[in-house]
Amino acid sequence: MNTHSNASIWESLGETFDDSLPRRTAVALKPSDSTILYAYPMNTGTVGWSFDDRTSSSYDDAPSFELFIAPWTGPGFITPLSRSTFVWDEREYYPDLVRRTAAFSEPGVSIRESFGRAVENAFTWQLDVDYLGIHGREKSLYVALRAAGGLGEVKASEGRFDLGGATLCAQADSWGAFDSMDDAEAAIKACGLAGHSDGTRYLVLEFKLSLKRNDPRTISIGLSFGDPGAARSACGTSYLETPIRERWDAWFHTLPSADFASPDERRAYYKCWWVVKLNYYDSPRFGHMVCEALPVYRGYWLWGLDSSEWHSDQNTEYTSVHIRQALNLFMDNQREDGFITHAIYLSDEVLGAGWSRRNITQTPHIPWVCLRYADVTGDYECLKAWYPKLVRFYDYLCKSRDECFRNLHLWGVIASFDTGLDTTPVFEKVTYGVDGVKESYCYPAIYAAERCRYEQSLARMSEILDTGETERWLAEAEKTQQAMDEILWDSARNWYGVLHEDGTLDTRVGVDGLFPFAYGLVDEEKAAAAKENYRRLIGQYGIHTVAPGEFEYEANHYWRGPAWPKSCAMGVIGAGNYYPDLQDDALDSTLRMLLRWPSVWECINVETGNPARADQGMVSTPLISSNVGAGEALGMLLTVRGVDMMSFDGTLPLAPVTNFHWAGFRLDVSKAGDKWSITVRPAERSAGALRIRMADGGTQMVRVQAGGSYEI
Repeated sequence: MNTHSNASIWESLGETFDDSLPRRTAVALKPSDSTILYAYPMNTGTVGWSFDDRTSSSYDDAPSFELFIAPWTGPGFITPLSRSTFVWDEREYYPDLVRRTAAFSEPGVSIRESFGRAVENAFTWQLDVDYLGIHGREKSLYVALRAAGGLGEVKASEGRFDLGGATLCAQADSWGAFDSMDDAEAAIKACGLAGHSDGTRYLVLEFKLSLKRNDPRTISIGLSFGDPGAARSACGTSYLETPIRERWDAWFHTLPSADFASPDERRAYYKCWWVVKLNYYDSPRFGHMVCEALPVYRGYWLWGLDSSEWHSDQNTEYTSVHIRQALNLFMDNQREDGFITHAIYLSDEVLGAGWSRRNITQTPHIPWVCLRYADVTGDYECLKAWYPKLVRFYDYLCKSRDECFRNLHLWGVIASFDTGLDTTPVFEKVTYGVDGVKESYCYPAIYAAERCRYEQSLARMSEILDTGETERWLAEAEKTQQAMDEILWDSARNWYGVLHEDGTLDTRVGVDGLFPFAYGLVDEEKAAAAKENYRRLIGQYGIHTVAPGEFEYEANHYWRGPAWPKSCAMGVIGAGNYYPDLQDDALDSTLRMLLRWPSVWECINVETGNPARADQGMVSTPLISSNVGAGEALGMLLTVRGVDMMSFDGTLPLAPVTNFHWAGFRLDVSKAGDKWSITVRPAERSAGALRIRMADGGTQMVRVQAGGSYEI
């Protein structure tokens, strides 16, 4: 039986970072899993932290609080204060902990900071000050907290400062409240901090240090937003690593595990779980959820539902709660004509209304995600409510995305945003227009594959619910697959193309054509012809969204060539379906992408490994990958190790994976020779049946109960 390594998973995830990280969100920490508030490092000229607690989605950098070391110390050689300058020596990022060392020229010290969550609902900021001189000095170090919305009335008592929305605890020698840092500097030069409490934005603390060689001094600060007791406890925490490491390792060891082929694969797998957990939020409105992208997109996207299911159903902390709620949110807010929106944000007054006004939906994974949820949990009752809504959505897509166009038994798109592949060049004309010509629709391969898979899913639902429509849906799926092969397959280029409104077939080897391969819809002859094109998509850092050499290939711009976790997942899974000899290369390149930077980035230049850019020039954002990135990678890695996360046929694939959740049970699976062994551990169900997919394609029913072991 495969097991987790005894070594600390948490410790193996440590990453160094430096000033080359282009955006704040590569490094993020939270005071509690359930909160939307997070902290990230301030700009490189400051030793400090910014805090963001907004529920609205935004790219803007607008922290609500900042906590930092002031840019001056005292006394100087001549004046009461002197400007402090520093350089970074090292920076390390772990789940819930950052360690950094800054070497200061003035006041001649090295400050080793540890910032993290050792106490629930609070941050501990520990500054270990090591004097680098020979002769001792008396110095004051100043720390400031800035509140964008104002401090309110500062209440100070025995090292506790209650401010507007925050509590800070520290044993400071003096303090003052000011409107600006210039005011604080002037006050210190005149008569010190004490007695200055008229300001509204800055709290400044003085720490007097008697600095001696080889005699470090420690400053400990606890900060909480809403829990004064936690701030006090955080201030008193002397060693952060142990509780943080033990908490994360305990959770990591409950998650599914496989015999990963390399330390990098194992590290990438748990790194993705780390990113998923960063996006937890217990919303007062929705309950537990996993935000699409904590810093930027606070809500749900339709195209992320597959990756949400992949991690939700296997997460032992909130098994299936997140994905069931997400599915309900989309379908409960279905429009009268059957339309289901592209995205739902926390800040929506009317859920999904923003995209609904534009009639933009998104890649409709939703029916097979519903099936996977039902199979993994054993909760088939939910399908009774979902099935008629999914049929209505299907009818809407057929009418609005096919019958009003060419009626090809395919689905077209009215903008690239329908697919999620926003700026890939073959969609330029339908989204933005080319040379003054904008088409009203086009038919891409991704939507052909989605329609076929949608119909296959409805066939299985119909079988489960005994609606009598199974054969109808299977026939519809066969027609869609035939139309895709006859209309969108380019026999000259050996790839699936996009049919434009003017009737031309635009074939560029890229991510759009990957979906039929990932969904197993390509016949052997076409797959053999496409192999060299497939090989072209595999790069140094992931799977290209457009192959190098294609018309309008751009190595550095979004969906025009860089790799996304979505393209990587489709590429690796598709290779497993048709090109096993290419899968290791595709996987290795994807692992390099996932491990290139702290966090999981939305898109990477495949040639350099550097973050790519949007068409407008802005640098891509990392934690935006919470579901569509980290979740895609998790599903891909489990699929590679034998658990087919693309399947929705209700059968358990035998693969040596431990802690896997299926049909309401937690399973440990192992193989010895020709025999498979399944151990069933207590979970949501005590007894039931597993339908197991055998190597020869047949199935075997095994009745099980928690605590039992079964040989297959």
